Amino acid sequence: MASRQRPVTPSGTTLHSHIRGESPPPQQQGQQRLSLTCLLLVLCGGTKLGESQQGHHLGLLDSGERGTIFPEERRPRCVSSQDQRALRAELHMYPRKPRELAPLLASMAEDAVTQHTPLSTSFTSVASYHKGCSISPEDSRRLDKAVREGKLLDVAAVVKQTVETVSRAPVSIAVAGDSGNGMSSFVNALREIGHEEKTSAPTGVVRTTLTPARYTSPRFPDVSLWDLPGMGASGQSLDAYLGELQFGQYDLFIIIASEQFSLNHVRLAKSIERVGKRFYVTWTKVDRDLSTTPLSKVLLLQSIRENILDSLRKEGLRDPPIFLVSSLEPSLHEFPTLRRKLQTDIYNLRCRGPLEALFRICEVTVNDKVASLQARVSPKYLQDTLGVADAEDLEQCLKAYRCHFGVDDESLQQVAWSTGRVVSEYRTELKSQVLPVLCRADLRLRIMTCRLAKVLLWLLGWAPWCGPRAIRFFALMRHRRVIHSVGEDTKAILRKILDDSKCPA
Repeated sequence: MASRQRPVTPSGTTLHSHIRGESPPPQQQGQQRLSLTCLLLVLCGGTKLGESQQGHHLGLLDSGERGTIFPEERRPRCVSSQDQRALRAELHMYPRKPRELAPLLASMAEDAVTQHTPLSTSFTSVASYHKGCSISPEDSRRLDKAVREGKLLDVAAVVKQTVETVSRAPVSIAVAGDSGNGMSSFVNALREIGHEEKTSAPTGVVRTTLTPARYTSPRFPDVSLWDLPGMGASGQSLDAYLGELQFGQYDLFIIIASEQFSLNHVRLAKSIERVGKRFYVTWTKVDRDLSTTPLSKVLLLQSIRENILDSLRKEGLRDPPIFLVSSLEPSLHEFPTLRRKLQTDIYNLRCRGPLEALFRICEVTVNDKVASLQARVSPKYLQDTLGVADAEDLEQCLKAYRCHFGVDDESLQQVAWSTGRVVSEYRTELKSQVLPVLCRADLRLRIMTCRLAKVLLWLLGWAPWCGPRAIRFFALMRHRRVIHSVGEDTKAILRKILDDSKCPA
């Protein structure tokens, strides 16, 4: 009877020899070691390092022995001369020489250290972005310092001060539409004053507003309501009207319509959107429409709204806020909703630019801080600066990194107290509260910390040249990945602080 052929493993070694503990031939050993190296590189990725940094980073986590960040590396302390000769012969079969293996490892890295411009050199360009946003250079420096030192309370204080400053910035709102649509009556209703009062806008059945008129209201501090002349006046074409209208002078437009939403309204809306401004559409005579139609109120309002939207959509315009009101009944219909919406948008017009500028400072500073920490991480640095005794303990290192960036539990609790929020709102922004949660959220880190990766690294320790460097490299990648995640969480918390300040009291 013919002897049964022994099962063979993918590397070419028989399965029975593995069971009996026999060593594979030297040539197969070399293939296995190189395969392990390539497999780990594909699984873990890494960071793109410059050639001048490769040697530094690959040896950055050396604990004093030749090997890795781990003082007691689980690998053989010596390799037989026979294995060395076999591996050397195997390496000669590949175009790269052994000394070129370290650059190969470094070049396959994916995302750890991004080459950010130091804040000292990039601060000028960041500050210039703020000139039109009412942010002083002193506030910019204070914010940068607070983020670098991980003091979220100081960040919240700078944001609060900035919001208080810009909330007094002037805002101009233009009220425009066809002549006879009741623009002046709407301005008076919005200001909550009667037509008979001395400071009211003049109203009448004929065209009463010939030049832009400015009005104010205690209900909207530091806001100018501009009653513009109506469109369609005799002797003036719509093109001439739009040409004279200084769109850049106004922050928001309210287009007034009644009876019909005409082509003039559509062209006005198109001109406003072309210059990047926002607008509302307000139908001002709902009371008269309700008294002259057999339709129910629900069907009438729905019909008016759909007619306006259809006219705008035919010209490719976005759907604006639409309010169906009566200027004679400023407390009914959708007038209260209009006032609330206007209050919110006035606040956003004042604060959106400055708050985005503040976040840009925070983002640049956090990115620089992440890059700096990734470049310095080592057992000595972790122990001397962050107070981490065991660099192998990623859970302990994660807590230290969170404290370093100011997103630890105690700091979040202090921020919640100062902003009047619940601390759970900030904790939900974090992916790096504990290591298991972070690993579940980050596939790359989950692969780098799984049991299979640990076994492969242990087997890789048999390689005399590439093994130690590769193990140090993957240990560094794990720390860098954790630092990157904490940095992203820090930016999420800072964004939350800024977003919370956007809600007017």
